[in-house]
Amino acid sequence: MSDTKEYTEQQVSQAASAAMDLILAEIECDQEWEDLLSLMANATVTVLTSELSADLEEVVQENYGQELEEFKSDRGF
Repeated sequence: MSDTKEYTEQQVSQAASAAMDLILAEIECDQEWEDLLSLMANATVTVLTSELSADLEEVVQENYGQELEEFKSDRGF
């Protein structure tokens, strides 16, 4: 019997968002840190659905509709 668990894309997305919310509920963050947490949650799903082949540029394009340099510049990164 296998202990392997399977999760849908929606479940992973919800878990990543819930984890972000848990952190933000207990740790005061400025907008820059909130943006990074959101990027991490979005990157988790994008990387998973790309079979671990997506790079940061693809993550940003897919989730924010921006080029990576524009995304970073808009957020002061």
